Amino acid sequence: MEPLAIIAAATIPIAIVYSWRRKAPLSLTFAVAMLLTFILGYVADQISPARGFAFVLDLAVYRTTLFHSGPVAYVTTIFLHAGLTHLLFNLLFLVFFGPLLEERIGSLRWGVLFLVGGIVATLAFELIRFSLSIYLLLGASGALSAIFGAFGRLYPRERIRLFIPLPLPPLPVIYYVIGFIVIEFFLAVTGTAAGIAWEAHVAGVAFGFAAGPLVMRIPSRVRAATPRDFHVLRPLVTRHELDEIYGHLSREPMREAQDAWLEQFARKAACPECAKPLAWDRGALRSECGWKMRLG
Repeated sequence: MEPLAIIAAATIPIAIVYSWRRKAPLSLTFAVAMLLTFILGYVADQISPARGFAFVLDLAVYRTTLFHSGPVAYVTTIFLHAGLTHLLFNLLFLVFFGPLLEERIGSLRWGVLFLVGGIVATLAFELIRFSLSIYLLLGASGALSAIFGAFGRLYPRERIRLFIPLPLPPLPVIYYVIGFIVIEFFLAVTGTAAGIAWEAHVAGVAFGFAAGPLVMRIPSRVRAATPRDFHVLRPLVTRHELDEIYGHLSREPMREAQDAWLEQFARKAACPECAKPLAWDRGALRSECGWKMRLG
């Protein structure tokens, strides 16, 4: 086995142990493991194309007329990517979307959804393409699709805004999940999915959607945010748009997400004394006239 591939494979359990010991988000430590795997693969390829090719075969799920990858590859292939664009696309989704779910359900449950979802997505890809004598599958898309599907099942009405590949309006996450599946099937039916493992994407979403409630039965400690009393905001809710934001704040357990909603609330609300716009700064709503409401 290629020595650099051994190091890359070792980053996965190291990331898990680091996340557990340091109480760090598993989604972010996995993102670092993916980045390190890509760098190691690049180094192997720069040493010689043969070593770069061996690096890929040691970590990816593949099949030829005579050989098939080993069982460990079903995990390591999730952290391997075909190029910089492939890596960055998945990292953006992982870094900006992964922690949103992990903070709510806990790292253990999130890790089960991610890793098992990635394995199921790969197996589904192989099952559908069992007639092919040669194939290669790598990347975190199937695992990320499982996270996406689980989010849609557990928090279907949660409004999110996606910027991949273009800025999209804030919509309930379930709409994006349905739209994602429709696009994947469209690519498959029209034949424009060349090089895209749409089977793994759809299988990942389906797994996450089905397994989300089951995974929630796993005992897990979720780091809850310090409680805030949002009832004090009620007098400032004078429009339907503010009422929607207030509803999100009442249901949101993650402090970082609360801050994001409070910034939106401040932009839409007006100072009760001078009617000027508000700003969310240092744990308080503030106005130019000096009015202040502290939330902590």
